[in-house]
Amino acid sequence: MVHKYEEQWDRVKRWYQRFKDINDGKPHTRNAEYEVDDVYSFFINCYHLKDWIISDDTVKIQNKRKHVEKYVHTTNDYLNDCGLICNSLKHLIPGKPEFVGKKYDVAISEFMGGDTKEMYEQNPTIIKIKFNIDTSDGIQDAFDIATKCMKSWEKFITEEIL
Repeated sequence: MVHKYEEQWDRVKRWYQRFKDINDGKPHTRNAEYEVDDVYSFFINCYHLKDWIISDDTVKIQNKRKHVEKYVHTTNDYLNDCGLICNSLKHLIPGKPEFVGKKYDVAISEFMGGDTKEMYEQNPTIIKIKFNIDTSDGIQDAFDIATKCMKSWEKFITEEIL
């Protein structure tokens, strides 16, 4: 059976691959702000996969909304962090009660490669950008959190949906 949420899951995988390329190193062909946008987009799309699963009428889970929300916000620390990151990126001031007072800042921790216009237009170099997230548990590597989020969704999909 083809599930409707799979469209979003495939999108999350593509955003994750972009993030991986940024983390591991890729040709520097555009301004670094685009890479930052790709990282932000990963977390926003990853978190909102939950909404696609909840809204997908082909997914047959008892008490689906409650079950998915519990997995994301209570059972799984990484997806809960993903939600905090997502809402910190989307809103100047988090408004939902579960996010009030919790703002996660995403920042570049390491940038290797040039960022001049001439460099990325004429002879692209390889750049690597590492991101850190300031969480309630301290500074954490953003790509590490992203990888754990992917594994968490894979586990949920395999064990709860398929």
